[in-house]
Amino acid sequence: MTRSGHEAAGPALTEDRPIGEEERQSLQAYIATLTVPRKVELAATGNREVRQMLSRDGSNMVARAVFQSPKLSEEDILSYAASSLTSEEILRAIAESRQWVTNRQVVTALVQNPRTPPPAAIRFLKTFQTSELRVLTHNRGVPALVRQEARRILANRH
Repeated sequence: MTRSGHEAAGPALTEDRPIGEEERQSLQAYIATLTVPRKVELAATGNREVRQMLSRDGSNMVARAVFQSPKLSEEDILSYAASSLTSEEILRAIAESRQWVTNRQVVTALVQNPRTPPPAAIRFLKTFQTSELRVLTHNRGVPALVRQEARRILANRH
């Protein structure tokens, strides 16, 4: 695609506005054709929809760029933490961020997300209440290591 092609797609990629399903699919197809450097660039300037799509990209460089976007909001972080489609790199970055782990909703979403690396999820289990840990021990959606650690913490509390 030519440079002018990128500019024509500009507002659709950078303006925060609701988009329809057809436009979303077209946007996904367009993003799929981009090189990693262009995706990194787009992660910094793209709108919420574009960042959401890029948060699922397999490249760690793209994931880091999404997480470091100046446009990132608490709502975005909560959405990434809760989505099982989010890149593990972003989930790990959220778990390591002091700014975001002070938000209880973000921590709960991270722990319940099956893609959060188990060491990152386990770090937060000690802050969970007994009732929350009980629910986690039966949640097949979380990794076995996380369920196991929740059981161990519960057993130590009794």
